[in-house]
Amino acid sequence: MKSVVFVNRLILIAAALIIAGAFISLVFKEEGLPEPAAERIIPPGERYKTENYRISPYDSLIRAWSDSSGLDWRFVSAIVHKESRFRHDATSGRGAAGLMQMMPSTARAFGADSLLDASQSVMAGTRYIKYLSNCYRKLAADPTELKKLTLAAYNAGTGRVRDLINYARLKGVDPSYWDNLVSIIPEMREDSILTVDTVKLGKFQGVETIAFVQEVMSRYERYKEIAP
Repeated sequence: MKSVVFVNRLILIAAALIIAGAFISLVFKEEGLPEPAAERIIPPGERYKTENYRISPYDSLIRAWSDSSGLDWRFVSAIVHKESRFRHDATSGRGAAGLMQMMPSTARAFGADSLLDASQSVMAGTRYIKYLSNCYRKLAADPTELKKLTLAAYNAGTGRVRDLINYARLKGVDPSYWDNLVSIIPEMREDSILTVDTVKLGKFQGVETIAFVQEVMSRYERYKEIAP
């Protein structure tokens, strides 16, 4: 009996809401006013877009998270462009996703649960970039070289960069400059590298990483002109 009464109450409430909606619509029409627009459900990745921007619709979001990590937001924007072309729903065949194309396991380690959410993606990405930057802060010759080493690690992983640094030292090459590390990459492609004890991950082609560093740094320089 109670369930019947409850259902009847729900029906009455629903009917009242329908009548109220119709009444409001009638009032707006009689007064010549436009009816209120229906609320649009905005996907999480779109919520952070802004109309007035210099580099991307995510300028304010990237600025905020970059500032919290002590990073140049234009540098981070250059990475985002290279990784996803500013598409919050971008995915790769390797499993990376989001604006910063991070792997889910790495993103979780830096606080993100949903990589398709723009804010979480940039939050985790900037924290990861800061972590990588700290790894090479004492090694890099200057701030520009630090950015290049950070980019190399972002693309290829810290293990690959560690192999490059160790092999450079073995060869008597100064590893504090990215171009010096690039100069030994051809040797990293040879079978002979497999016998070097300090190289833990084996052969490294490095073509993608070299291009990644070059393209991001080039775009970063352009962004500094666009948004000084």
